[in-house]
Amino acid sequence: MKSDSFRRKIIYGACIVGLLILNSFLSQPPTGPDSPGGLLAQKRAEYRIAKAELGEIDPTSEAMRLSMLGMDGIATLILWNQLNEYQKTEQYDHVNAICEQITHLNPHFLSVWEYQAWNLSYNISREFDNYRHRYLWVKKGLEYQMAGTKYNFDEPKLMNSVAHFFGIKFGYADEKAQYREIFPEDEEFHIEIDEYLSKAGSSVEQNAVGVGNKPDNWLVARLWNQWAERVVDTGAGKIGNASPAIFFSNSPKRMMSFAEFIEKEGAIGDTAQTAWQKGNDEWTGDYGDRDLPTSWGIPVKLNDFKRYADQLKTLHARSKELVGPIEQTIREKKKAELPADQATALAIPAEGRTGEQALAARKAKEAIKPTSQEIIKQIKDPKLALEFRRLARDITDLEFLQGIIDKQKSVVHFDYWNTRSSTEMTDRAIKARSLVYQANQAFEEANLVEARDLYDQAWTLWAEIYKEHPDLKDDAASGDLSDDLKTYAQLLEQLGETLPADFPLMDLMEIHIEGFQRPAPPASAPKDDSAEESSEPMEEPAAEKPADEKPAEKPMTPAAE
Repeated sequence: MKSDSFRRKIIYGACIVGLLILNSFLSQPPTGPDSPGGLLAQKRAEYRIAKAELGEIDPTSEAMRLSMLGMDGIATLILWNQLNEYQKTEQYDHVNAICEQITHLNPHFLSVWEYQAWNLSYNISREFDNYRHRYLWVKKGLEYQMAGTKYNFDEPKLMNSVAHFFGIKFGYADEKAQYREIFPEDEEFHIEIDEYLSKAGSSVEQNAVGVGNKPDNWLVARLWNQWAERVVDTGAGKIGNASPAIFFSNSPKRMMSFAEFIEKEGAIGDTAQTAWQKGNDEWTGDYGDRDLPTSWGIPVKLNDFKRYADQLKTLHARSKELVGPIEQTIREKKKAELPADQATALAIPAEGRTGEQALAARKAKEAIKPTSQEIIKQIKDPKLALEFRRLARDITDLEFLQGIIDKQKSVVHFDYWNTRSSTEMTDRAIKARSLVYQANQAFEEANLVEARDLYDQAWTLWAEIYKEHPDLKDDAASGDLSDDLKTYAQLLEQLGETLPADFPLMDLMEIHIEGFQRPAPPASAPKDDSAEESSEPMEEPAAEKPADEKPAEKPMTPAAE
């Protein structure tokens, strides 16, 4: 028995020594560039999950986590419930303190940073009536979320969220006018922002200067978007399941938002024109030529849509040249074999078809379309048949790529923003914006006649712009004029005038003004029948005909219809 007990002790001791050696081999920390450490350290470095690679190491946070002995998840849950109670009882200073404690326990839990930043900036800020108090709580939410990037500088999603707050919260809140006045003067906040942006090589005072050489919230948001892009481009972080087309569109759109807002505030001129130009260059240049990953596993460039269209035009022309009348012959033969209902529907003009006939006509068009194999069988020359096969393959590939690009373009309204930015930077659009702004100022100063004249000049220019670019009229851009059109309608009412029947932006009135009714055209003058009622016509003296005047030709009698 003693020998068995001794033997087991020897075995246990050998196992312990072996496990210690294995543990040392696996968990050895890196000691330098030539010593990457054990297997676990190498895997942490490979998948970028080491503490030093995720962000800065906070001694307070690490001490709290170690003291919880693995119970930090339960502690977070308790703190979260306590935070909700403090918020219900309006003890907002305690809410802010609890937020900091939660993030110390879970500095790499992104949802905590995002949710609580939103809670501070959106939910708690609205509990205050004074817009300056609201601004302070919006700033607290931003400070909280920016602090999250310090511990998670490989998370572009968090940086994009900060950019969203700077742009949307300061730009579209009910108090946006006040926020956009306070933020450029908040120098202490600018210094705080620079402490984070300096890691990306950016500066608020140098790279986000707007009107009056003051920082603008849209340009600050753009710097955070650009930082997020650099994190992805360098391979330090990933965008996760976010759409690449949307992710990389944010930076140029911030520049266009900056141009749009300063124009609304009266800064219409070179600054706005330059901003639209720069936004268009970034949109159609850097962004349009960027390789965007897709769910098909094929990276695409949005600018390639037009390039592929030009290539397809050439390929289709060559294909038509090779095929000649073969395609039409096959089409006519298939058309003769169509079912009666489809043949009848196809013969009816599109505007006169019922729903069932439209469906039947669509099926008929698909049925009579010749396939590549059918055409190849009819080509007698083997060389031409081989060339057509290659053409058909190239056309199919390019059309498939075009379809992928078209879906990406539609997600971000690529063509719309290209058209709008290129239109807004023209002198005519700048003048139209300026006239509307001057008209609004004149209306506020009760110069009604001057305001009406300025509006009328502006509407003429806008009508020309929308005639050349009808897609702008049908989209959100025309909504920018909705308030101005309403003001114009009020102005005419105060002047005792009505909207003229030939008003150039009548359709925009119908779109953007609820309950608007198009004015009726002026009634024609009543016909004078006094001459017809007279029993005898009055005789008029014949006018003397000039000597050199040719006699009038007798009109030809029109043929009976």
